[in-house]
Amino acid sequence: MSKRGENIYKRKDGRWEGRIKRQGECGGRGGYKSIYGKTYKEIKQKMEDYRKNPPKKSRGKLLMGDISERWLDENKSVWKPTTYGAYSQIVNKYIRPALGKLDIASIDARMLDEFSKGLGGNEEGRLSNNYRFYICALTIRILRYAGKRYDCEIQIPDLPVAKNKKNKIIPPSDVVLSVLENYVMKNRREDTCLGIAIALYTGIRIGELCALSWEDINLEERMIYIKRNIQRTKDDICPENKTKVIVLTPKTADSERMIPIPPTLYEMLSEQGKGKAGAVIAGVRGPWIDTRTLQYRFKKILEECGIEYFNFHMLRHAFATRCVAMGFDIKSLSEILGHSSIQMTMSLYVHPSIQQKKQLMDKFHSYRNPEAS
Repeated sequence: MSKRGENIYKRKDGRWEGRIKRQGECGGRGGYKSIYGKTYKEIKQKMEDYRKNPPKKSRGKLLMGDISERWLDENKSVWKPTTYGAYSQIVNKYIRPALGKLDIASIDARMLDEFSKGLGGNEEGRLSNNYRFYICALTIRILRYAGKRYDCEIQIPDLPVAKNKKNKIIPPSDVVLSVLENYVMKNRREDTCLGIAIALYTGIRIGELCALSWEDINLEERMIYIKRNIQRTKDDICPENKTKVIVLTPKTADSERMIPIPPTLYEMLSEQGKGKAGAVIAGVRGPWIDTRTLQYRFKKILEECGIEYFNFHMLRHAFATRCVAMGFDIKSLSEILGHSSIQMTMSLYVHPSIQQKKQLMDKFHSYRNPEAS
């Protein structure tokens, strides 16, 4: 016989029915789940099994626009402002206009593929394949959030676009770097040229350089301490400004580091840094220089040197490539660059020259043929 409070009773048609209270599907109102069987014992066992291993709730009627907004709001305090700004732009510019009014249950592989193709646009406003991949990956990330946050069973579609294989990055040649170094040495009293020299001889990131102060340079220890990073992000307070410059902690925990100062750079810093305080490269409208302003000044210097334009970040590539050519061990180089892993250093910044490869193959030949050496 059933006991009071079990919610098990015998129906008029002879079957037994058990009722289990359940939470609402995907945040909705709750109700009861009915389970049927031929005997009281069977129903009781089924109800125990159900409580121990409840099935995933069915996908609820939640709009992609609402879910994406909640996802941003819940993570805003965790992310850095630049991360939030980048995700917010993608959500509000691409995801919500195209998918915002759709039930998350309806977003399948076919729909995501159509969304991806729509991001291609015309030739003038066409997004790169990598950026389309990034947008679709973020869309899937939001769908996963919805499934976990609201305990909804959602079929996560595969990414509809393949990420492009990265083109091989070729750093500036030694001849180009020599011309640039000569210009920097002649004009080293200008803070911009001093900053370029720091980048050339330490591989520092442009945001780290813009946030570098004289207090971060210890000439007695011959060390540069990387403690801050400058980035441009969306301005939520004054939307008419669109973006703002902010000072943050370094990119990752490994980015906060000490870099030994090489002799050539030490001479320049000793000459320039006596009694100085504040930013190494002075800002125009504030204490810190903006990364855009430094990029612009760098472009003008390249023009003066008669050098074809390349991005400031290529100085970092050039530094790492030179270090490898001189025999730096990858572990030390990785720490100097502030990478979280050796693999990142190897894949992003190490570009052996064809001359190095020839020398290594000659060494291999000597090993296999001792008499030839």
